[in-house]
Amino acid sequence: MNEVLFSKFQRLKEEAKYLVDNKSKLLRTLKSSVETKKIIERSVYLCAEIVLDIADLLIIKRGYPKPSSYSDSIYKLGDYGVIPKEFAYKFVYIAGIRNFLAHDYQKNTVPELERFLKYGLEDIDRFMKAVEDYL
Repeated sequence: MNEVLFSKFQRLKEEAKYLVDNKSKLLRTLKSSVETKKIIERSVYLCAEIVLDIADLLIIKRGYPKPSSYSDSIYKLGDYGVIPKEFAYKFVYIAGIRNFLAHDYQKNTVPELERFLKYGLEDIDRFMKAVEDYL
């Protein structure tokens, strides 16, 4: 087992669990609390970043060509059968979330964070289940 991959996977589980366990409270206070918004932004950013790190490491581990972008990493996991292809083409939005939180910090992130808490956590769980055997 690759220790770096395993460590990243464990960190992703931890971050996702925090968001799942606190989802209702976070959603309730997201629009009214700067502190909550900052916590969610960081946690969602970490989830996205770790997913993309795992994707890159799995591709390298399996000897496939290095992806050209974050989005390409997710597409390639689907193309190579690591995750279901139709899921990969849906889940590619994770690269956009990462970029949005990293570069568009002057924009209102609340709608994107709310959407991720409502729908994205299930995708994170699906991703983890799909890649777990490849660690």
